Amino acid sequence: MEYAIFQEKVRRTVYVDSLSPHVTEAVVRKSLEQFGTVKGLQFIPNYMGPNNLPQCALAEMKEPKEAKAVISVMTQFPFMISGIPRPVRFRAAEKEMFDDRPKRPGLNIH
Repeated sequence: MEYAIFQEKVRRTVYVDSLSPHVTEAVVRKSLEQFGTVKGLQFIPNYMGPNNLPQCALAEMKEPKEAKAVISVMTQFPFMISGIPRPVRFRAAEKEMFDDRPKRPGLNIH
């Protein structure tokens, strides 16, 4: 049951790549709320380089159709922050992107 809930969360989540290192959670939330309710936003830390590199985030929407709308629209149009277009990429999240993912049922590693 826990894994099924996790899979549903993955279907509702959008992976956002190439965000400015200066962008805030409030700015990303505000821009995505035009597509629906943002349930959660988690920035993915970049441990491999300096702090001024672009960052990524996982944005969990309330419904899978909202996540699909974000991806559909934002792959066709520039991501606008404060009236300035940004080269941000959007795609469906994958289960490997979550650090809190539960163990898949039936998977036994010895």
